[in-house]
Amino acid sequence: MEKVVIVRYSEIGLKGNNRIVFERKLIDNIKDCLKKNKTKHEKIQRPRGRIIIFTDQKLDCLKYVFGISSFSSALVLEPEIKEIEKAVSKLAENKKFKTFRISAQRLNKDFSLTSPEIEKTIGSFVCEKLNKKVSLKEFDLEIGIEILDYAYVFIERIKGLNGLPVGIEGKIVSLIEDKNSLLASLLVMKRGCSVIPVSMKKTDIDLIKKFAYGFEPELIIIKNIKEIDKIAKEHDAKAVVVGQTLESFKELKLKAMVLRPLIGFNECSLKKLNFLYF
Repeated sequence: MEKVVIVRYSEIGLKGNNRIVFERKLIDNIKDCLKKNKTKHEKIQRPRGRIIIFTDQKLDCLKYVFGISSFSSALVLEPEIKEIEKAVSKLAENKKFKTFRISAQRLNKDFSLTSPEIEKTIGSFVCEKLNKKVSLKEFDLEIGIEILDYAYVFIERIKGLNGLPVGIEGKIVSLIEDKNSLLASLLVMKRGCSVIPVSMKKTDIDLIKKFAYGFEPELIIIKNIKEIDKIAKEHDAKAVVVGQTLESFKELKLKAMVLRPLIGFNECSLKKLNFLYF
Protein backbone atom coordinates (compact mmCIF):
# COMPACT_ATOMS: atom_id res chain seq x y z
CA MET A 1 0.00 0.00 0.00
CA GLU A 2 1.36 3.39 -1.00
CA LYS A 3 0.50 6.66 0.68
CA VAL A 4 -0.96 9.40 -1.50
CA VAL A 5 -3.00 12.56 -1.29
CA ILE A 6 -6.18 12.44 -3.35
CA VAL A 7 -7.34 15.87 -4.57
CA ARG A 8 -10.93 16.60 -5.62
CA TYR A 9 -12.39 19.50 -7.57
CA SER A 10 -15.98 20.48 -8.32
CA GLU A 11 -16.45 23.42 -10.70
CA ILE A 12 -13.65 22.31 -13.01
CA GLY A 13 -15.59 19.12 -13.68
CA LEU A 14 -18.28 21.17 -15.46
CA LYS A 15 -15.94 22.62 -18.09
CA GLY A 16 -16.75 20.10 -20.85
CA ASN A 17 -14.17 19.92 -23.63
CA ASN A 18 -11.98 22.53 -21.87
CA ARG A 19 -11.81 20.49 -18.69
CA ILE A 20 -8.32 19.15 -19.37
CA VAL A 21 -6.95 22.71 -19.67
CA PHE A 22 -8.32 23.59 -16.22
CA GLU A 23 -7.03 20.32 -14.75
CA ARG A 24 -3.53 20.92 -16.09
CA LYS A 25 -3.50 24.47 -14.74
CA LEU A 26 -4.59 23.22 -11.33
CA ILE A 27 -1.80 20.62 -11.39
CA ASP A 28 0.73 23.34 -12.29
CA ASN A 29 -0.47 25.42 -9.33
CA ILE A 30 -0.30 22.40 -7.02
CA LYS A 31 3.30 21.75 -8.13
CA ASP A 32 4.14 25.41 -7.44
CA CYS A 33 2.49 25.11 -4.01
CA LEU A 34 4.53 22.02 -3.14
CA LYS A 35 7.74 23.69 -4.35
CA LYS A 36 7.15 26.90 -2.38
CA ASN A 37 6.33 24.90 0.75
CA LYS A 38 9.35 22.62 0.23
CA THR A 39 7.21 19.50 0.19
CA LYS A 40 8.59 16.39 -1.47
CA HIS A 41 6.48 14.18 -3.72
CA GLU A 42 7.28 11.38 -6.12
CA LYS A 43 4.80 12.09 -8.89
CA ILE A 44 1.36 13.46 -9.72
CA GLN A 45 -1.23 11.51 -11.71
CA ARG A 46 -4.56 12.59 -13.17
CA PRO A 47 -7.15 9.81 -13.31
CA ARG A 48 -10.50 11.16 -14.49
CA GLY A 49 -12.13 13.33 -11.84
CA ARG A 50 -9.21 13.34 -9.39
CA ILE A 51 -5.59 14.40 -8.97
CA ILE A 52 -3.33 11.96 -7.13
CA ILE A 53 -0.13 13.16 -5.42
CA PHE A 54 2.27 10.39 -4.36
CA THR A 55 3.63 11.52 -1.00
CA ASP A 56 3.53 10.43 2.63
CA GLN A 57 3.01 14.00 3.87
CA LYS A 58 -0.35 15.58 4.75
CA LEU A 59 -0.02 18.66 2.48
CA ASP A 60 -2.06 21.14 4.53
CA CYS A 61 -0.72 23.82 2.17
CA LEU A 62 -3.32 22.68 -0.39
CA LYS A 63 -5.94 24.54 1.69
CA TYR A 64 -4.68 27.72 0.01
CA VAL A 65 -4.87 26.55 -3.60
CA PHE A 66 -7.96 27.81 -5.43
CA GLY A 67 -9.71 25.17 -7.52
CA ILE A 68 -9.58 22.38 -4.93
CA SER A 69 -12.85 21.33 -3.27
CA SER A 70 -11.28 18.86 -0.82
CA PHE A 71 -8.32 16.53 -0.34
CA SER A 72 -7.42 13.50 1.77
CA SER A 73 -4.36 11.56 2.79
CA ALA A 74 -5.10 8.04 1.57
CA LEU A 75 -3.80 4.54 1.00
CA VAL A 76 -3.81 3.39 -2.63
CA LEU A 77 -4.23 -0.30 -3.41
CA GLU A 78 -5.58 -2.81 -5.88
CA PRO A 79 -9.38 -2.50 -6.30
CA GLU A 80 -10.23 -5.74 -4.53
CA ILE A 81 -12.48 -6.11 -1.50
CA LYS A 82 -9.91 -8.08 0.53
CA GLU A 83 -7.29 -5.39 -0.09
CA ILE A 84 -9.75 -2.66 0.85
CA GLU A 85 -10.56 -4.50 4.09
CA LYS A 86 -6.83 -4.62 4.95
CA ALA A 87 -6.46 -0.88 4.32
CA VAL A 88 -9.57 -0.03 6.35
CA SER A 89 -8.31 -2.18 9.22
CA LYS A 90 -4.89 -0.49 9.08
CA LEU A 91 -6.34 3.03 9.19
CA ALA A 92 -9.01 2.35 11.83
CA GLU A 93 -7.34 -0.03 14.27
CA ASN A 94 -5.50 2.70 16.22
CA LYS A 95 -8.39 5.18 16.19
CA LYS A 96 -10.61 5.66 19.24
CA PHE A 97 -14.24 5.44 18.12
CA LYS A 98 -17.47 3.65 18.99
CA THR A 99 -19.56 4.43 15.92
CA PHE A 100 -18.56 4.75 12.29
CA ARG A 101 -19.82 5.29 8.78
CA ILE A 102 -18.54 4.02 5.43
CA SER A 103 -18.82 6.46 2.51
CA ALA A 104 -17.97 4.85 -0.82
CA GLN A 105 -17.82 6.31 -4.31
CA ARG A 106 -17.42 4.04 -7.32
CA LEU A 107 -16.11 6.27 -10.11
CA ASN A 108 -14.88 3.25 -12.09
CA LYS A 109 -18.04 1.42 -13.17
CA ASP A 110 -16.03 -1.68 -14.09
CA PHE A 111 -15.74 -2.50 -10.39
CA SER A 112 -18.13 -5.35 -9.59
CA LEU A 113 -19.84 -3.80 -6.55
CA THR A 114 -21.93 -0.63 -6.49
CA SER A 115 -21.24 2.14 -3.95
CA PRO A 116 -23.99 0.96 -1.54
CA GLU A 117 -22.74 -2.63 -1.84
CA ILE A 118 -19.19 -1.53 -1.00
CA GLU A 119 -20.49 0.36 2.04
CA LYS A 120 -22.50 -2.65 3.23
CA THR A 121 -19.63 -5.13 2.71
CA ILE A 122 -16.93 -3.01 4.37
CA GLY A 123 -19.34 -1.87 7.10
CA SER A 124 -20.02 -5.51 8.03
CA PHE A 125 -16.29 -6.18 8.07
CA VAL A 126 -15.60 -3.31 10.51
CA CYS A 127 -18.46 -4.39 12.77
CA GLU A 128 -17.09 -7.93 12.99
CA LYS A 129 -13.37 -7.16 12.95
CA LEU A 130 -13.28 -4.17 15.32
CA ASN A 131 -16.56 -4.68 17.17
CA LYS A 132 -17.90 -1.21 16.31
CA LYS A 133 -21.40 0.03 15.50
CA VAL A 134 -22.66 1.72 12.34
CA SER A 135 -24.25 5.18 12.65
CA LEU A 136 -25.04 7.03 9.44
CA LYS A 137 -25.81 10.40 11.06
CA GLU A 138 -23.99 10.64 14.38
CA PHE A 139 -20.66 8.87 13.92
CA ASP A 140 -17.24 9.16 15.55
CA LEU A 141 -15.31 8.11 12.46
CA GLU A 142 -16.04 8.27 8.74
CA ILE A 143 -14.11 5.92 6.49
CA GLY A 144 -13.97 6.99 2.84
CA ILE A 145 -13.45 4.68 -0.13
CA GLU A 146 -13.11 5.82 -3.74
CA ILE A 147 -12.76 3.41 -6.64
CA LEU A 148 -10.94 4.78 -9.68
CA ASP A 149 -8.15 2.98 -11.51
CA TYR A 150 -7.16 1.83 -8.03
CA ALA A 151 -8.93 1.88 -4.68
CA TYR A 152 -8.27 4.80 -2.32
CA VAL A 153 -9.06 4.52 1.39
CA PHE A 154 -8.97 7.47 3.81
CA ILE A 155 -10.43 8.70 7.10
CA GLU A 156 -10.12 12.48 6.73
CA ARG A 157 -11.49 14.92 4.17
CA ILE A 158 -10.06 18.45 4.36
CA LYS A 159 -12.10 21.21 2.73
CA GLY A 160 -10.54 23.35 0.03
CA LEU A 161 -11.50 26.80 -1.26
CA ASN A 162 -13.24 25.63 -4.47
CA GLY A 163 -13.31 28.10 -7.38
CA LEU A 164 -11.00 27.97 -10.40
CA PRO A 165 -7.20 27.63 -10.56
CA VAL A 166 -5.44 31.00 -10.44
CA GLY A 167 -4.16 32.14 -13.83
CA ILE A 168 -6.65 30.28 -16.02
CA GLU A 169 -8.69 33.44 -16.73
CA GLY A 170 -5.94 35.97 -17.43
CA LYS A 171 -4.68 39.04 -15.54
CA ILE A 172 -6.35 41.82 -13.58
CA VAL A 173 -4.82 44.91 -11.97
CA SER A 174 -5.70 45.19 -8.27
CA LEU A 175 -5.75 48.60 -6.60
CA ILE A 176 -4.67 47.98 -3.00
CA GLU A 177 -5.99 50.68 -0.69
CA ASP A 178 -7.09 48.81 2.43
CA LYS A 179 -8.06 45.42 3.86
CA ASN A 180 -11.13 45.23 1.62
CA SER A 181 -8.90 45.60 -1.43
CA LEU A 182 -7.04 42.46 -0.42
CA LEU A 183 -10.33 40.59 -0.03
CA ALA A 184 -11.52 41.77 -3.45
CA SER A 185 -8.24 40.56 -4.94
CA LEU A 186 -8.74 37.09 -3.45
CA LEU A 187 -12.27 36.89 -4.84
CA VAL A 188 -11.09 37.49 -8.41
CA MET A 189 -8.21 35.07 -7.85
CA LYS A 190 -10.80 32.50 -6.82
CA ARG A 191 -12.44 33.06 -10.22
CA GLY A 192 -9.16 32.16 -11.93
CA CYS A 193 -7.47 35.56 -12.36
CA SER A 194 -3.87 36.49 -11.66
CA VAL A 195 -3.69 39.90 -9.98
CA ILE A 196 -1.13 42.66 -10.50
CA PRO A 197 -1.20 44.63 -7.22
CA VAL A 198 -0.69 48.40 -7.39
CA SER A 199 -0.84 50.98 -4.62
CA MET A 200 -0.16 54.65 -3.91
CA LYS A 201 2.08 53.63 -1.01
CA LYS A 202 4.11 50.67 0.21
CA THR A 203 1.58 48.05 1.30
CA ASP A 204 1.76 44.54 2.69
CA ILE A 205 0.52 42.06 0.08
CA ASP A 206 1.46 38.89 1.98
CA LEU A 207 -2.19 37.78 1.99
CA ILE A 208 -2.23 37.78 -1.82
CA LYS A 209 1.07 35.91 -1.92
CA LYS A 210 -0.36 33.30 0.45
CA PHE A 211 -2.88 32.24 -2.22
CA ALA A 212 -0.81 33.08 -5.29
CA TYR A 213 0.33 29.84 -6.88
CA GLY A 214 1.28 29.79 -10.53
CA PHE A 215 2.45 33.43 -10.49
CA GLU A 216 4.59 35.78 -8.37
CA PRO A 217 2.77 38.99 -7.38
CA GLU A 218 4.97 42.04 -6.90
CA LEU A 219 3.59 45.36 -5.67
CA ILE A 220 3.86 48.27 -8.13
CA ILE A 221 3.91 51.73 -6.54
CA ILE A 222 2.00 54.38 -8.52
CA LYS A 223 1.82 58.17 -8.10
CA ASN A 224 -1.72 58.60 -9.39
CA ILE A 225 -4.73 56.53 -10.44
CA LYS A 226 -4.26 57.32 -14.14
CA GLU A 227 -1.12 55.16 -14.20
CA ILE A 228 -3.32 52.08 -13.79
CA ASP A 229 -4.46 52.20 -17.42
CA LYS A 230 -0.84 52.14 -18.59
CA ILE A 231 0.01 49.21 -16.30
CA ALA A 232 -3.09 47.30 -17.45
CA LYS A 233 -2.07 47.77 -21.09
CA GLU A 234 1.54 46.74 -20.46
CA HIS A 235 0.47 43.52 -18.73
CA ASP A 236 -2.49 42.81 -21.02
CA ALA A 237 -4.83 42.99 -18.00
CA LYS A 238 -8.53 42.89 -18.82
CA ALA A 239 -9.85 44.90 -15.86
CA VAL A 240 -9.12 46.64 -12.56
CA VAL A 241 -10.45 45.32 -9.24
CA VAL A 242 -11.09 47.55 -6.23
CA GLY A 243 -12.32 46.88 -2.70
CA GLN A 244 -15.22 49.33 -2.75
CA THR A 245 -18.50 48.47 -1.04
CA LEU A 246 -21.80 50.25 -1.56
CA GLU A 247 -20.92 52.60 1.30
CA SER A 248 -17.48 53.45 -0.08
CA PHE A 249 -18.43 53.53 -3.77
CA LYS A 250 -16.74 56.16 -5.92
CA GLU A 251 -16.16 56.59 -9.64
CA LEU A 252 -12.69 55.97 -11.01
CA LYS A 253 -11.73 57.78 -14.19
CA LEU A 254 -10.15 54.84 -15.94
CA LYS A 255 -10.41 53.42 -19.45
CA ALA A 256 -10.17 49.89 -18.12
CA MET A 257 -13.26 48.09 -16.82
CA VAL A 258 -13.55 48.37 -13.02
CA LEU A 259 -14.71 45.37 -11.00
CA ARG A 260 -16.18 45.74 -7.50
CA PRO A 261 -16.71 42.20 -6.12
CA LEU A 262 -17.54 43.49 -2.62
CA ILE A 263 -20.32 45.84 -3.77
CA GLY A 264 -23.06 43.52 -2.49
CA PHE A 265 -21.43 42.72 0.85
CA ASN A 266 -22.74 44.14 4.12
CA GLU A 267 -20.78 44.41 7.36
CA CYS A 268 -21.81 40.94 8.52
CA SER A 269 -20.83 39.18 5.29
CA LEU A 270 -17.50 41.05 5.20
CA LYS A 271 -16.72 39.71 8.68
CA LYS A 272 -17.35 36.16 7.46
CA LEU A 273 -15.07 36.79 4.48
CA ASN A 274 -12.35 38.14 6.78
CA PHE A 275 -12.66 35.06 8.96
CA LEU A 276 -12.24 32.79 5.91
CA TYR A 277 -9.06 34.38 4.56
CA PHE A 278 -7.30 36.23 7.38
